[in-house]
Amino acid sequence: MTITAVNSRKLQWWEAIVLIVGLLLFAAQAFLSSPRKSASFDEEYHIAAGYAYLKTGDFRMSQNHPPLVNALSALPLLWRDDVTLPLDHPSWQGRDFFNFARVFLWEVQDDPHTMLVWARWPVIGLGVVLVAALFWWARQMAGAWAGWIVLILAAFDPNLIANSRLVTTDLGMTCFMLLTIWRLWHWLVRPSPRNLLLTGFFAGLTCAAKYTGLMVWPMILAITVMWRLEVNDWKKQLQLLISHLAIMGLIAFTVIWAVYRFDISPFPGTAVPFPASFYPYNVWDTFRVIEDEPLASFLLGQTSRGGWWYYFPVTLAVKTSLPLLLLATVGAFVAIKEGGWRRSAVLWLPPLLFLLLAMAGNITIGYRHILPVVPFLIMLAAHTGKLDDAFRQVKLGAAATRQQRTGGTVFNTFIALLLAMQITGTLRLFPDHEAFFNELAGGPQGGGRILADSNLDWGQDLIALRDLMVEMGIDEVYLAYFGTAVPEAYGLHYQPIPGFLRFTSGAEVNAYNPYTPLPGWYAIGQTSLHLGLMLQNNDIYATFLDRPPVAQAGYSINLYRVDYPADMPVDRVVVTGTAVSDLAPAALGVVDGRRLITKWTANEATVIIPFTEPFTTPDDFQPVEADFAGVLTLTGYTLAQNESRPGESITLTLYWQRGAADIPLPAPTAGAPLAAFVHLSGADPAQIVAQYDGWDTAVSTLEPGDVIRQRIILTPPPASPPGVYFLRVGLYSPQTNQRFPLVGQADDFIILTSISLSE
Repeated sequence: MTITAVNSRKLQWWEAIVLIVGLLLFAAQAFLSSPRKSASFDEEYHIAAGYAYLKTGDFRMSQNHPPLVNALSALPLLWRDDVTLPLDHPSWQGRDFFNFARVFLWEVQDDPHTMLVWARWPVIGLGVVLVAALFWWARQMAGAWAGWIVLILAAFDPNLIANSRLVTTDLGMTCFMLLTIWRLWHWLVRPSPRNLLLTGFFAGLTCAAKYTGLMVWPMILAITVMWRLEVNDWKKQLQLLISHLAIMGLIAFTVIWAVYRFDISPFPGTAVPFPASFYPYNVWDTFRVIEDEPLASFLLGQTSRGGWWYYFPVTLAVKTSLPLLLLATVGAFVAIKEGGWRRSAVLWLPPLLFLLLAMAGNITIGYRHILPVVPFLIMLAAHTGKLDDAFRQVKLGAAATRQQRTGGTVFNTFIALLLAMQITGTLRLFPDHEAFFNELAGGPQGGGRILADSNLDWGQDLIALRDLMVEMGIDEVYLAYFGTAVPEAYGLHYQPIPGFLRFTSGAEVNAYNPYTPLPGWYAIGQTSLHLGLMLQNNDIYATFLDRPPVAQAGYSINLYRVDYPADMPVDRVVVTGTAVSDLAPAALGVVDGRRLITKWTANEATVIIPFTEPFTTPDDFQPVEADFAGVLTLTGYTLAQNESRPGESITLTLYWQRGAADIPLPAPTAGAPLAAFVHLSGADPAQIVAQYDGWDTAVSTLEPGDVIRQRIILTPPPASPPGVYFLRVGLYSPQTNQRFPLVGQADDFIILTSISLSE
């Protein structure tokens, strides 16, 4: 059997059983690990876009990717009656798919994680199709032994398993691209209308899966030309080639058009109608954004906004299993020797072109972007199954038969050992396939020194972190998390510290001191550890880089413990406006051997007076002593005037004091843990004519006894009716809207005084 012939021998009954077992083993690894992995960074966008498309037929949310794979992923959700589609949210009308995805998955669903697990099933199915296609192609091209080699390599490839349990487009495009080139090979070996149509059909699916799937056309063109170069009548063959490619292209475009429900609409900004106009417009827009807005990336201890040309070769070298790399290298020599460089191009040219495409771009954030390379490496590795035949072709003299037999045994033993290494290495890693790194990188434990982002930490280990906290008896952590999932949805108790994308702003984030952080447990994702906030402060967690973690959650989140000696001298500083992490150590007054506690306030209207500094009440101070849940006590206030007119400003200054150290803060969330409300209202509390809601101070860094002076300006509208109004003050949670109770009282607010509004 050669590259230029098709082996069509049917499977024997035992072979069919082994194949089914192999496919089930692949599916089982993905299926069983999926519920143990939290939502990765991009999954919420894909599931929201896919479900919205299926329910409405509107593809407005399918902007960065075509809708095919997303729609397939969302199919199982059609069988659930508890899925809510928030079409009344402003993000739908505004075509804001970032906010729409957040609202869809995390705000309006009762059980977002179970929904996500269901949506991963179709992608697992595509992974099974990919493995089956690899087996059949290898068997047809290189014989039975090649098929079994491929089945083991593919069924136990950690990168294919990891990506097959994600609601993303990478695995889908990889599957369809492999199917396209497989059918192209059939058409080149046995030209027929059926093979021509199937090639065009799968090429269309490839393009409808992901915009980079368009790369399949240079592959088809180059491979076809190389196969026809040896034909003497090149003019006639060129005419046939053009006509055949035109037919493929027409079929592929029809498939794309069908995915867009045969829509005919004008290009944006024009009046020219075009079939599936949304597709070419977004191809252009997506690649424009990619070129204009590169993301930060990490490689070998360095960070970059533009990436490195060698990023993907390095990534391929350290995140591809060594058995696959070795077998693919040997198999490439066998394939080229057998079929020549032109006919074997069907195996080596697609991965080469796709790798070159990735190297030419400036988005260097993940192995998943070169995932289509993997199936072709596996196909090259399949040709090591023909080493025995290649060995027999070597002239060895009188002892040829014995040496041939010995050589074949050695080669097969070598292959069997590598396959066993592939199986055991992948099984040991379960369920953390995303974190796979080979022995060159030091395994998953060493991967964080080389790569980050979706190569290792894509937000998938919140469940593992929760379980680790339970195991270690940790009640709460400071969390620096790289992802879009809501940690509260996974039962995590945490305080937010800076992390892309969820924790990039807010008082608590701005107050984070990267030089002498607060004592406690810190859970820091590997991506945050090396890239900080991605777009700024890449080294915000540099103090942790030289510390060995106490433990790891799924290899992607490091757990650290920060403590200080009881006798360590302490300095305190209040920072106003600027994030603490934006200031250099010298500007803050950081001194070696001394701990610095930083307190943060947003503006000069709110002032923090540390408990170590003297505080004198002003002459017009009115004492109150209203204790809200032991967290903060409103000790008093000053009021500029008790009479005013509608339209005139009223200046109120509140004085708060942090409660005892053993009184916990409110349940930690992504936003502010608390806010104050001040209502100027009538005898009926609902009759509000002016109000303030907010809190301009970081709470996590406050110490017992600290005083917060909060200046508030209320302006009743000019149309406010004259009369007597009351100042009501309280605290509440911005996330739950629940008010903090007053200790020893039945109310959850206090009336400070009355104000008369006159005409």
